[in-house]
Amino acid sequence: MGIAARASALEELRRFGIRGANVYLIDLIPLVEMIWADGRAQPAELSHLETFVRQHVARVNAMAHQQILTFPSAYQFLSGYLDERPDPELMKVLRSFVAPVRLASSDGEHNEHTRKCLLSACIDIAASAVVRYPFEAGERFDAEEKRTYFEILESL
Repeated sequence: MGIAARASALEELRRFGIRGANVYLIDLIPLVEMIWADGRAQPAELSHLETFVRQHVARVNAMAHQQILTFPSAYQFLSGYLDERPDPELMKVLRSFVAPVRLASSDGEHNEHTRKCLLSACIDIAASAVVRYPFEAGERFDAEEKRTYFEILESL
């Protein structure tokens, strides 16, 4: 992936209304997908998301050496995806922009660190709440959460 792929992805994001500093929030899309994978946005999952968002906003601002994101603006961006379950196909499309926009810098170590942070947060979200108790061995994550996680893994 290069500059052309990033430019093309940014243009596509504009068509979805995602522009300016909000492009740095596109990383949050896979986390939203994990929250909704089992069909419900559960309080424990939302708590993990909030923690990640706070850390993410701080990292982006530190990288930029200025405040370009705020926690309230990040949550305003997310509200459209958290108030009710977004269309899974839309989420897949938006997720496809994460790699060219956020994981394709010339700093490969940074790209890999960001990727691992996203994947770890997906696991934390999926593990934070189960649909039903007690659960059998191998059921901590339901089948849809597993499928979603592997899709995210492949796309990042």
